[in-house]
Amino acid sequence: MACKIYYAHSDPNGKLLEEGGHWQLLKDHLLETAKLAKEFASAFDAGDWGYIAGLLHDLGKYTRAFQDYLKRSMVGERVTRGEVIHALQGAKFANEAINDSVITDIICNIIATHHGGLFDSITDGQRTLIRKTDKSENKLHYEEARKEFNPSINEAELKTEILNFCNTSQSKDLNPLFMLHFLTKAIYSCVVDADRCNSAGLEINDTRPDWAKLIQQLDAYLTIFTEDSDINRVRKSISEQCQEGGSWQQGIYTLSVPTGGGKTLSSLRFALAHAQKHNLKRIIYVIPYLSILDQTASKMHDVFGDNSGELILEHHSNIELPDNDDNEDKYRLLTSRWDSPVVLTTMVQFLETVYSNRASKLRKFHNMSEAVLIFDEIQALPIKCVHLFNEVANFLHTFSKSTILLCTATQPHLHKTERPVRLSENPDIVNITSDELKVFERVCIEDKTQVAMDHEQIAELVKKQIEQGKNTLVILNTKGDARQVYEQCKGVECEKIFLTTDLCPAHRLSILKRLRDNLKTETRKLTLCVSTQLIEAGVDVSFDCVIRAQAGMDSIIQAAGRCNRNRENATPQSVFVVNVKDEKLTYLPEIKDGKAITTRVFHENQDSNLLSEKVIDQFYKYYFYDQKKKMDYSINGGPSTVYSLLNDNPLGTAAYQNRNNENYTGLPCAFQTAAEAFSVIDGAQIGVVVPYGDALKLINKFENNYSPKERLRILKQLQKYTVSVYSDVLGKLEYIERAVERIDNTFYLLSPDYYDAEEYGLRREAMFSLLNI
Repeated sequence: MACKIYYAHSDPNGKLLEEGGHWQLLKDHLLETAKLAKEFASAFDAGDWGYIAGLLHDLGKYTRAFQDYLKRSMVGERVTRGEVIHALQGAKFANEAINDSVITDIICNIIATHHGGLFDSITDGQRTLIRKTDKSENKLHYEEARKEFNPSINEAELKTEILNFCNTSQSKDLNPLFMLHFLTKAIYSCVVDADRCNSAGLEINDTRPDWAKLIQQLDAYLTIFTEDSDINRVRKSISEQCQEGGSWQQGIYTLSVPTGGGKTLSSLRFALAHAQKHNLKRIIYVIPYLSILDQTASKMHDVFGDNSGELILEHHSNIELPDNDDNEDKYRLLTSRWDSPVVLTTMVQFLETVYSNRASKLRKFHNMSEAVLIFDEIQALPIKCVHLFNEVANFLHTFSKSTILLCTATQPHLHKTERPVRLSENPDIVNITSDELKVFERVCIEDKTQVAMDHEQIAELVKKQIEQGKNTLVILNTKGDARQVYEQCKGVECEKIFLTTDLCPAHRLSILKRLRDNLKTETRKLTLCVSTQLIEAGVDVSFDCVIRAQAGMDSIIQAAGRCNRNRENATPQSVFVVNVKDEKLTYLPEIKDGKAITTRVFHENQDSNLLSEKVIDQFYKYYFYDQKKKMDYSINGGPSTVYSLLNDNPLGTAAYQNRNNENYTGLPCAFQTAAEAFSVIDGAQIGVVVPYGDALKLINKFENNYSPKERLRILKQLQKYTVSVYSDVLGKLEYIERAVERIDNTFYLLSPDYYDAEEYGLRREAMFSLLNI
């Protein structure tokens, strides 16, 4: 006897129907999810797609098998998640109802994978969708489900939307296939988020932020800055031009300002004015280094006083919640949606979201629409990701009503590549005159790369600077060299500070505060700081001298921006560029390549100002030409690239043609293969919470709290006590050293014996191991 009432989810509190439990009706869930997905997808002019995918995503729950599964799970019987298929039936239904193979490849993939990850369209020369849905009635119960729910689909409406999309792509000189891959992910994001929000009973707050109030708060904050020097007057001019630029039409713009030009607050001023002008939903700051993110977040909190935590979301940890998203799974609520008015994140998080195929990652993608996205220090973009970044920037602007701002002191030639970012006409939002630029001439580069220097020789150079009373910053390319130079400098008479990413964000913030106090005139202490490159871009500090290991010109210029930053000394101060002897850059190929190009540029410009625009342009010309074959993200040096997998997928379509003796006519994207091949940083990193500050108190609260909302709040607080490590390091810590434990199957916690809160942060071996023998 067939069920007459079908449920999507059982009672979240575990009550049976007989006990008055609130079980969500399947028809309500499908309709509400469809409406919400349509609302989300309207930002991409794809509302009908979102609606149909939402309406069909749980068609397979119209089966007796699934309803029995729900009831068995509630009376305590042992059930296995996913043992009853419920996502493939809707995909099969759509495939039968729609003739166009591009449309079915998009919409069926979204429906079929809304609990996991988008699959490749082609597998072993076969259409994956057919392979997955070609199951017996005993397993799929397709006819049973279709008998209960078979909504009509207006294919013409879907076709109109996709034709409009392709026409726009072509008119903007964008690749339609690659753009369609993004559209698929965008709609997928809408459906996944709508499903999870509706299942959890989450109310969607679509109210636009009070941008006028935030603008007032920023204006009030800016009054503390005086115009008592030439450099401050130029900074004020930059800030005012950014405010005026906020009134421009939406587009892709650049903010090119010398280091120390007040870029962070100026770009914020642009973003607030622009968001108000165009009634946008949020501002997303994307930053390359955690150290800058810490600083930017701190500045944002100073400006807006966000005590409630409702305004600003910081998303920079590698803590990822489990992808268990069925029924009353409590973790569904804990997944970040990026729906805050201001989101601060890293380039790694951003790119690994948009190039993922996973539901848990892509859920937030649609919330990048109707936004201002500010990419700070864009010169730090990995070369292998250049084309992928350009294309997502083009998509977000063209199809999601977002504006892009690219900020840096040394604007890379992203618009001159084979797959360029499509800058707006007259893209620079500020104009700095030649006289104003002279204000920023605060340093001189001293090339000391002719003879390689070992750690002891670098320490000698440091010692000479310290003996002259100069606060000195040393930046090395590797943690190993940084540590060796720091050890060699132990005898130098001054306060010494060591900075690497082995310190958690809270620890780094504490050290940076001490460092800034030491550098202030009124509390000055002669200080040496030895660091990896985390300090060089965007960190607001000013030393009397900088020593930089040779790298790309962009890195050298960023390092120079930490020297005489506020023109405390009228005479240009020295930035020494040194060649580190026996430097091991095997695992840092971009630094190695940049270093080689810098060597050539130094050689060809021996009598020139090495910080001039001409020299920087020459560097990027050589660098981008040499690296152009890498910009599609080559996979293991073979012919496949992440770009090709997500575009025309030549290997996949050739296999299909060979097997079927016909061309593939659908969307050939290899979503899963591309996602598995893609990583911004070579080698996956995992977040480990370290026992610093209040971390252990927070973990105790986490373990003794059962409110999903409160646990999410605690997890957010734990992000600042997290250090990212490579899988081999984690493996050693977990299985050899026994130095980490898994907390509630959610994150790792490091043993106190392995965290040096005084100097080095995370240690690979126990600090007190000898005492334990």
